[in-house]
Amino acid sequence: MLEFYILNNVIDCMESTGSTYKLVSFSVDQDFVEEINKDNKTSYTLPDLEKAADKCLAHEWIAHTAMGAGKYGHLGITPKGIGAARSKKKAEELKASRSFLKKASDVIEDHKGILIFLGSALALATFILKVMSDK
Repeated sequence: MLEFYILNNVIDCMESTGSTYKLVSFSVDQDFVEEINKDNKTSYTLPDLEKAADKCLAHEWIAHTAMGAGKYGHLGITPKGIGAARSKKKAEELKASRSFLKKASDVIEDHKGILIFLGSALALATFILKVMSDK
C-alpha cells in the first residue's frame, strides 16, 4: 500500500504543476517521508519508504532519472507506474461505491468456506441429535 502512496504523491505533484511524468523527479529522503506522512496521516519511517521504493523499482513503476544521486535520489515515475496508481485508485473508488446488497454478497463470497463449515457442523449436530433421540 505504501508503494501507492509514493506513486499517488508523484501524480499529485504532476497534476498540481501541470508537468508530464518526464519532468517530475523526487528523492526518497526525510523530507519526502514527512510529506507522505502528512498527506496520508500515517507514521512511516525512512526505511519503510526505501523498501516501498525498492518494490516500485522492481515493478518498474519508478526509475532513476539521473546517475550519481544514490539509490533513492533523482527518481521519476514511469508510464507503468502511472497506470498502476490510477488502476488502484479506480478500483478503490468502485469498491467504495458498491451498493449494500453487493457488499453483503461480497462478504458472503469472501467467507464462503466458513459458512460451508458452519452449515456442515449444524447438519452434523442435527443428525447426531436425531440419532440420539431415536434410542
